[in-house]
Amino acid sequence: MSFSVQLTPDLIPVEPGATTPVSVVVVNKTDEHDRYELEIEGVDPEWTAVPVPVFGAEPNETHTERVFFKPSRTSESLAGNYPFTIRIRSLISGEAKTVQAVLEVKTFNHVSMEISPKKGFYSAWRKNNSFAAIVVNLGNSEHTLQLIGNDPEDSCAYEFESEQVTLAPGQQKEVEFVANPTSRPVFAGGRLIGFSVTARGVDHPSVVSNAQAQLEQRPFITPTGLILTFIVAVIIGLWYLMKPQPLEIVSFSVSPQPAVKGQSVMVAWNVSQANHVKITVGDDVLTDSTDPSGKVPYPLTTSGVLDFKIVASKDGQRKTQDINLNVREPLTAPDPEITQLKAKPTRVKLGTSFELGYTLGPSVVKAVLEPVNTTLDPNLNRMDITPARSGDMEYTVVATNKDGKSVRQSIKVTVYEESDAKIIAFSPSNVSVPASVGRVTVSWQVLGAVRVELTSTPGETKQVDLSSSMDFTLTAKTTFTLTAYDSQGRTASQTKVVDLLPDLPPTDPNGSGAATGSAPGGPAGSTGGQTTGSTGTGGRP
Repeated sequence: MSFSVQLTPDLIPVEPGATTPVSVVVVNKTDEHDRYELEIEGVDPEWTAVPVPVFGAEPNETHTERVFFKPSRTSESLAGNYPFTIRIRSLISGEAKTVQAVLEVKTFNHVSMEISPKKGFYSAWRKNNSFAAIVVNLGNSEHTLQLIGNDPEDSCAYEFESEQVTLAPGQQKEVEFVANPTSRPVFAGGRLIGFSVTARGVDHPSVVSNAQAQLEQRPFITPTGLILTFIVAVIIGLWYLMKPQPLEIVSFSVSPQPAVKGQSVMVAWNVSQANHVKITVGDDVLTDSTDPSGKVPYPLTTSGVLDFKIVASKDGQRKTQDINLNVREPLTAPDPEITQLKAKPTRVKLGTSFELGYTLGPSVVKAVLEPVNTTLDPNLNRMDITPARSGDMEYTVVATNKDGKSVRQSIKVTVYEESDAKIIAFSPSNVSVPASVGRVTVSWQVLGAVRVELTSTPGETKQVDLSSSMDFTLTAKTTFTLTAYDSQGRTASQTKVVDLLPDLPPTDPNGSGAATGSAPGGPAGSTGGQTTGSTGTGGRP
């Protein structure tokens, strides 16, 4: 390793709008001057600043450079954790190293609100005043806001279209509301009522914003008008009291519609002038009571069309109403799929990372990488993984759809530790030796080792010097293995094989093998001259 890189710290909290420095420490482990290039990858380049992208380091020097992170103080700088890497590359050797860290963008809150229109009015004949509260989230995190209206004299009542509103960072919403006076005096002078609407965070009460508006009181009525109004009111009241009240089903509802098997629906009713109410679902009785109004849940255990019927009765009168509810079977999600899973590279050194590439099917809503229990984003297709130990590592992706059905797929990555011991040279004098010779000399040279072993198979294991040679007498094909151990017990090894060749028989100069003929003038089968044994190395034929 020609150099090493360290990032301090590896979790960097930063306030949007503020600048945070981070130290990058580079140690030149060589005996020569080196120059390095520094890059930041994984975060918005507008958030980073590298004052010195290229710097030098003397031999065995520890050099520190500073980089700066400054996310803008806008709603686009969402709060959360942003993994990134710092890449250092030697401009001389080309070797590159990366370190990983996480940029933690802190939350800042800023909620603004306005009311439109700024002014309304009311009188004895006009009550409702509609306004709109325009709420804007200028912070970098989501907020749920509670809307509350108030005025110093409690002169108005406020009804909001929605009392709570949820705003994503940078989002604007308009909430309509009505500000009604609690009293409308007939005889009174004109006046202005100032009121305000406050938006306060449900989860963060310190997040608050308010806006003001006005209501103008215009009470005016003549005495004649007052008398006429009184007379009309008396007539209407007498007519209402004297009018016979009919039996009526004011409302009857089943919600939600359409419905899904396995859910529950709410059956609600409101009847007028009835002394008995009965509600049935097919042949089942849901309720049979005297309550003129109420709500009852009903679980849906079957699919198809259900008939909900209400019967309201009083003194022999009956009113009925039916609702047909279509109950469908629940939809099942498609099976989850892992269409691609690969590792690049499949053999890595301990302490370095590899790229896990994956492609998930559209029905996958959750994916987890085991055994590291890391959640994979189904919308992405890659992730950098740094193994924690050496050996054969199996990584499994478990993909799950919305119905909880899952599928698994695995890959294997080999993680190795590099030894400080280096075998510079290791070779036998010959790779094949005739049996008549039967000897070979093995030479070697090792650096950075605390122990060296030489094994011959067949044979034995011997502890040897870092640099030496040794003669061996061969009786068969032999495998030589040189193993070097560093101070951490890590090994580096090489293997060489030497073949033992059989001796060839001597050849006849005339081209037909050993000579076994008789000597001239001698009897058949006898040897002549200087012929020795059956080697055929005697006199002439």
